[in-house]
Amino acid sequence: MHTLPSGQASELAWREPHTPFDPQHIPQRITDVQPNSTASFPLKMRHAATYTGERVALLGDAAHTIHPLAGQGLNQGQGDAAALAATISTAVAAGMDIGSTLALESYNAERYQANNLLLGVVDKLHKLYSVGSGPVVWGRSWGLKAVDGLGVLKGFFMRRAAG
Repeated sequence: MHTLPSGQASELAWREPHTPFDPQHIPQRITDVQPNSTASFPLKMRHAATYTGERVALLGDAAHTIHPLAGQGLNQGQGDAAALAATISTAVAAGMDIGSTLALESYNAERYQANNLLLGVVDKLHKLYSVGSGPVVWGRSWGLKAVDGLGVLKGFFMRRAAG
C-alpha cells in the first residue's frame, strides 16, 4: 500500500474484512495523534527464537534488542551483517540457493550463540546496576575494581565488547 499515490484509507477499508488475522497479535489501532505529545516504551532484552527461515534472515534489531547499558546494539548488528555476507558468499561459491534454510543455517549457528551470550551478560549487568543499596553495591564495586586490576581479564572483556 505504501506505493499507492493516494487512496490508502479506502484500500485498507476494503482489505480489512477480506484478510484473515488473529486480533490478539495485532497492536491496537492508532486513531489520533495529539500535537506536541510524547510517548515512551520500556527498553528491554528481546531475542528471536531463530534468525533464519526459508528465504528469511533476521539481523540487528530485527533479531535481538539489548538494553543500551553497554552500547553493544550497533556492534551486534554489524557482526550480524558481516556474518550474513560471509554466509551468502559461501553459498554462492558452493552454487547453493542463498535463500534456502540450509544455506542460511551457518549464519544462525554463528550469530545466535554469540548474541545470546552478550544479551544475557548485559541483561544481568542491567539487573545488577538496578539495585541501589546494600551488599550488592559493595560487591559490584569490588568486582569492577578486581576486573580493572587484572589486565588480562580486562583486555578479554574489552575485546569481546568490541566484537
